[in-house]
Amino acid sequence: MKHLQPYIRYFIAVAEELHFRRAGERLHIAQPVLSRAIRQLEEQLGVVLLQRSRRHVALTTAGSLFLEECRVAQRAMERAERRAVKAHLGETGQLVIGYTDFAINGRLPMILAAFHEVLPEVNIDLIRRNSHEQLEDLASERLDLGFLTGPVSGKDLQHCRVHQTPFVAVLPDNHRLAALKAVPIQTLSDEPFVLGEMHQWRHMVPQIQALCLQAGFVPRIAREAPNSDSIFGLVAARMGVTLYPDCHLNYDRPGIAIRPLADSGTELVTEMAWSSSSVNQAVARFVEVVKELLKCDR
Repeated sequence: MKHLQPYIRYFIAVAEELHFRRAGERLHIAQPVLSRAIRQLEEQLGVVLLQRSRRHVALTTAGSLFLEECRVAQRAMERAERRAVKAHLGETGQLVIGYTDFAINGRLPMILAAFHEVLPEVNIDLIRRNSHEQLEDLASERLDLGFLTGPVSGKDLQHCRVHQTPFVAVLPDNHRLAALKAVPIQTLSDEPFVLGEMHQWRHMVPQIQALCLQAGFVPRIAREAPNSDSIFGLVAARMGVTLYPDCHLNYDRPGIAIRPLADSGTELVTEMAWSSSSVNQAVARFVEVVKELLKCDR
């Protein structure tokens, strides 16, 4: 059986008008062409769809049932066409986005909300990854975009700064330095430090070490932890102090005191990264929304 799609629109028009001339005018085709197309359709199906006389056209039982299914098929095709066009324009589809703790506690929630307002039909899957894992996943196309701690490097990767936040001192709540309004970094030189595990925090730990080196000392690492909650738990347990981005400490945590640093202008930078070779049109639309929202040009 030949493909029926070209005939469906013709049959629906005739079945709804029950008049070949009016159906032809509606379709902008000649009546003889339309009549021939309907006969070919009936021949392909092997059934009579229309009862015809000089003054009357009526649907047979088979024609009525076929009309119902044709309408369903037509709506499905129209929906498929709309979805294909939207996908081509990046207005629908799916994005897989990686994020760090610092991103989700920074501007990422605002970015996601803004994107959903503009393009609600794009589904977003969020995956928590450290910065190094995100760079690997972007390179292997397991991620469409990543929100990670800079610097960003990699073939075909583009990036845009989305957030920056100062470091603060995180102390046990009974620590002597907790009495200060702002903590000079050098006063931490003799303190045990709690830092993230290097294989998980390779973008973060060097920045903390650099801050300490600028103040004239190498931090003494007493404990390492796999994630933020573990770091804060160890500080609350009075096993050490740490330096941490202020964006992650925007709510009260029992057992710790948070103080700004008195003498550091260093900030943690969160970048949005994506592959310039991505074929997912929604990536380009997401980047457009972020750049417009944050006015970032690189």
